[in-house]
Amino acid sequence: MLEKMKTYIHRGVIGTNGIVDTTRSISDSSALRVLPSDDRFHLDNTEVGNFEWWYFDILESGKNIVLKIVAHLGTDPLRRTFFPQLAIALKTQSTRKAFSKRYLLSDLYASRSACDIRLKDEFHLSHESSDHENRYLLSIDLDEFKGSFTFISQIEGWKPLGNEIHLTKGRRKAAFSWIIPVPQALVAGKFACSSAEYTLKEASGYHDHNYWRVGNKDKLFMDDVVSKWYWGRISADDYAAIFMETYLKERSVRSFMLAKKNAIIHSSNDLIEISVGKFRKDEEIKASYPSEIAIRSAEEKIPFHVILKAKELIDRRDLLEGVNPLLKWLIKHLVSRPAYFGILADATVTIAGAKMKGIATYESMLFRNG
Repeated sequence: MLEKMKTYIHRGVIGTNGIVDTTRSISDSSALRVLPSDDRFHLDNTEVGNFEWWYFDILESGKNIVLKIVAHLGTDPLRRTFFPQLAIALKTQSTRKAFSKRYLLSDLYASRSACDIRLKDEFHLSHESSDHENRYLLSIDLDEFKGSFTFISQIEGWKPLGNEIHLTKGRRKAAFSWIIPVPQALVAGKFACSSAEYTLKEASGYHDHNYWRVGNKDKLFMDDVVSKWYWGRISADDYAAIFMETYLKERSVRSFMLAKKNAIIHSSNDLIEISVGKFRKDEEIKASYPSEIAIRSAEEKIPFHVILKAKELIDRRDLLEGVNPLLKWLIKHLVSRPAYFGILADATVTIAGAKMKGIATYESMLFRNG
């Protein structure tokens, strides 16, 4: 319950262009707390170059269910249009499905004061909070998929990058934000897909929120700054962990959170090492993703080591999908093979010498090589 949660200390303060000062710490609860208004719609306009998305996933290991739901506002690869879309990926014992639906801007309602997001009458995300509980309500009504879910937070929100990072390159500007309102949740609900119905009672859930906002006049585009990122969440016994490494042009930013039961016991930027041990090529979209990732900390009080080994792909996407075939070929052979992968993994977690087995989901997003 929220009343038992304690505010954590965050080590490694991030500044302009992703520069991290690992000698600085934040302990002020007002600076660390994720507020309901942090999860609102943040874009000043709907110009090309902007992105914003609300991501949710659900794991029900006993029933072998993995479900990912993303309400996304974004720009196409050639920077021509800005549009909303809904993306869903599902794995069950008998079903594997991944699809997205594109919408018109007129189909979107997004509150600028609270988390209240709608796409026509087909998707609705809302938030409710009290002194004792923080919950998200999510409903979907599509021909391919119908469902309703309640996410009840078990761990306080996490904000490793602060409110947002400011980025500059000459006169061009942008701002980037990554907040995690729900590092771990209990999820209840039901859904139907491919003529099968499923009920969830105590599944494990997660929710984060990102945006990239370009300058109004001089735009700094995401793929001019970010070459790739890895992100994931891990559950093992009483522990939950989240990691992220975002590769900028001149540096990378590495964030890590470790919680025991409902309390965050480690929070940092650039105080861990993340290394990819192996890659695996996906023959469907002819791109590779990390099949083994190791995360290690030298933290004296809570030494930890995590090894993730890919179990199966949940989602994959060629980020040049829909681009003219000739232009697509030129980009892939001369520039990069931009691709997204969502992966289910086995986790081996060692904390202060105690080893435990767990489960994880992680993603690989590649914009440019290097």
